[in-house]
Amino acid sequence: MTKPFSIQNLLVGKLSAGINLFQGVASCQANLLAEFISRQAAAIRVSHLGSLPPGFACSRRLYQSFHIDPTKHRPSSEALWRRLRDKNDFPAVNPLVDLTNLLSLKFQVCFGLYDLEKVQGPAVIVLGDENDHYQGIRKENLNFQGKIVLRDELGAFGNPSSDSLRASVNENSREVMQVLFFHPDDPLRETLLAETASVFSQFVTMAESRSFFI
Repeated sequence: MTKPFSIQNLLVGKLSAGINLFQGVASCQANLLAEFISRQAAAIRVSHLGSLPPGFACSRRLYQSFHIDPTKHRPSSEALWRRLRDKNDFPAVNPLVDLTNLLSLKFQVCFGLYDLEKVQGPAVIVLGDENDHYQGIRKENLNFQGKIVLRDELGAFGNPSSDSLRASVNENSREVMQVLFFHPDDPLRETLLAETASVFSQFVTMAESRSFFI
């Protein structure tokens, strides 16, 4: 980033966003991380083969508060869990994405992950309008009118169900933002944000990290 990054939540009172900024990402213990993810994913699947894990209730409440049906537009964490439960499949993309997906499953919270070098100007979290659309990752063009979006000077680039190709993180990403989307009444939000940053620091070497809520 050439200048300090800023982000504002315009949905305060209806949504609480936990932010992790990982700056100067240099390396990742890929082999140890892969083993950690494999063990954790297997344990999650065994623990929740029956009913929907209870933590997803907060994400569903968040969606419902915006009049979004979470059974039609599933929170990303729940979609990952259903894929793991039904197909025993955990998607492998790259270390930063994989660890974020694993923590989304473990904590049952929607995560977004963005390359800040691809984000232009200050960002806001808002309710989308007719101009908010983007190409999803391995998906068609998606429209976010009436849905939660992250937006920068170029337009929408993130959502709790599906992130954009434009701001996606890859192996060369060095300035990374992780967003945890919480219902404001979620009692675990501070604990989960701190635990997420702690787990990342175990596997990822970086120059600096910051965590805060907006």
